[in-house]
Amino acid sequence: MSVCLFVLEEVGTEAVKGLILNAANVQVNTKPFEKMDRLWYCEHVLEVRRDGMGVDSIGLSLTPVSASCCLKELNLKDCHLSYLPDEIGNLISLRTLDLAQNNLNTLPDGICNLTCLKRFRLDNNNVSHLPSGIGRLTSLESLNLERNSLCTLPDTIGMLSCLKELFVGNNKLSHLPSEIGDLDSLKILELQHNNGFHAFPESICKLIRLRGLNLYDCNLSHLPSGIGGLASLGSLNIAKNNFFTIPDSISNHPRLETIDLSNCAKLQSLPKLPTRTSVFAERCPSLESLPLEIDQLGWKGLSELQHGVSIVVPAGDEEVPIWFPYHDGRGPNVSFVVPPPPSVNQKILGWILRLLLWAPQQAPYQRPHELCIEEVICNKIKKEGLLDILFLFRVGPTDVHHVWLQYMPQGYGGLQLEGGDEVEIPIYANDALVKNWAIDLIYEADEIHKGTDTLYQVVSI
Repeated sequence: MSVCLFVLEEVGTEAVKGLILNAANVQVNTKPFEKMDRLWYCEHVLEVRRDGMGVDSIGLSLTPVSASCCLKELNLKDCHLSYLPDEIGNLISLRTLDLAQNNLNTLPDGICNLTCLKRFRLDNNNVSHLPSGIGRLTSLESLNLERNSLCTLPDTIGMLSCLKELFVGNNKLSHLPSEIGDLDSLKILELQHNNGFHAFPESICKLIRLRGLNLYDCNLSHLPSGIGGLASLGSLNIAKNNFFTIPDSISNHPRLETIDLSNCAKLQSLPKLPTRTSVFAERCPSLESLPLEIDQLGWKGLSELQHGVSIVVPAGDEEVPIWFPYHDGRGPNVSFVVPPPPSVNQKILGWILRLLLWAPQQAPYQRPHELCIEEVICNKIKKEGLLDILFLFRVGPTDVHHVWLQYMPQGYGGLQLEGGDEVEIPIYANDALVKNWAIDLIYEADEIHKGTDTLYQVVSI
């Protein structure tokens, strides 16, 4: 049936459950909506023109009609809206509201009446503040406020007890209310590119269900000392900040899988890190010390690791011998023979590839240097597809060497090493030079070494 028949002529309106209005220049009579008592979905992309300008408000009247009781999803994405009527609060059954990619500056107080709302998208607008009554949206599970002009969040946001996802990246936040710690259900918090932050509230450490925290480019100089209380945290992005160090309590994260510290120009040291953590610390020119012992890098529990661990850090020539033994460069390939185990039936848990790299200086706009491992030659048999590692890194204005460490557990990419195996690993680099390298084989007994005992079996060629 033609949309115009039931929108313009009120034919068959009683049976309508879903409605997509994408016809341009159609003047819609709102009276037919009074008969749509089964309507649960409405997608409004109508492009009504006014004096040659785009739509500046909703073309449909949202006055109390019978449809309001059933409407559950309203999609007003990319409608050029600059105004939202207060009557939107009459859609009391609404579960999903999409207002993304419009020209909204404010939200009406009526929107706080949508107590059944679960998903709310407001990203890519120009909203500078939220209504104080936002805390009444107690059913809300996902709130996307990215790419607006928010300077703060209302204290009442802590009342959103069901909220699981909060996206507030690319705004103008200078602080967060302490009530943010009351979001007991929160699992994802993204605050990237809010580079006016002055401090971060200690209350955030109460978010025991938080799994992902993104603080990229937030101008932070320190993290709360109790950040170790985030017991469920699996991913932490604190890259491009002003940290000198990070709290020792970070070692208390039993589930932390990745931590990104890249572009932290002032970072000088790292504390002990959790067992299962992959560390990314590119372009940290002030980094003076690294926890290079196995237990500090999270490699003491190697039998539990199922993924690789990569880290690239700058290093002066005088520091390299202290970090690990290395050999004179012998071409682009790493070649070694796997020695027999130190004792009978001692298993190999994994191996660490260490490369000393040099690359020319780069401007920020230039393409990153590439380091690639695509294949392994084991006992003169090329095994393609076992490893497929592409690592990108940049070199800042200072010409320094970098050290790349890649841990690979036994069986990674299907490669099982045994004593006597002859192994060759071709290293491909576009304009970077591999100057020196070393292979560390990690055996089962290494996990119980203590004190100053040798932690690695270093292969000598």
